[in-house]
Amino acid sequence: MDEDYSTALRVEKNAVFALDVLRPAAKGYHITGAAFDPVMLRMERYLEYDDDGEPRARYLFTALQEGVTDVLVRMAPEGGGDTTTYRQVTVTIASGGGWFG
Repeated sequence: MDEDYSTALRVEKNAVFALDVLRPAAKGYHITGAAFDPVMLRMERYLEYDDDGEPRARYLFTALQEGVTDVLVRMAPEGGGDTTTYRQVTVTIASGGGWFG
């Protein structure tokens, strides 16, 4: 997800999955959180870490209900200002196995 503003993924219902992004600190921003539908997703954990000098953030979610929803990773300028969307992830949650579940 480092280069693309928007991406999509498919997960199985009840699966735990991670969204991992480069933190925008070099551009003068900080991550303020993630907006998501709590009926469809449960956030299990948020972690900021350093990966060989790159500041990163990882969200762990559990997929609770079938359907399609968005996760919006939000950011704001370090010096204050309006919050904006940094990354958008469209999550399709399905049950059953295989591609056509």
